[in-house]
Amino acid sequence: MGLTVLEIDVGYPAMPDNTRKVEFLIDSGAIYSVVPSSILVDLGIKPLSEEEFRLANGAKIVRKKGIALFKYGHRVGGRCDIW
Repeated sequence: MGLTVLEIDVGYPAMPDNTRKVEFLIDSGAIYSVVPSSILVDLGIKPLSEEEFRLANGAKIVRKKGIALFKYGHRVGGRCDIW
């Protein structure tokens, strides 16, 4: 596993040309992408569910989850994102 920083376009899947650039700390072992809620709201992405997560210190948090489009260069894909 490794870490790197990338600037990726995040968008609403129903309007793939409407995106915002977001700088991500990329962890090759990560399951979810975390996007600031202000960007998701601005793009019109709505949460579909909530999930509980346990932090490294043992604390539990609940976060909303939704679906976003991610573009990097010629690569395009969808991922579950977290508020």
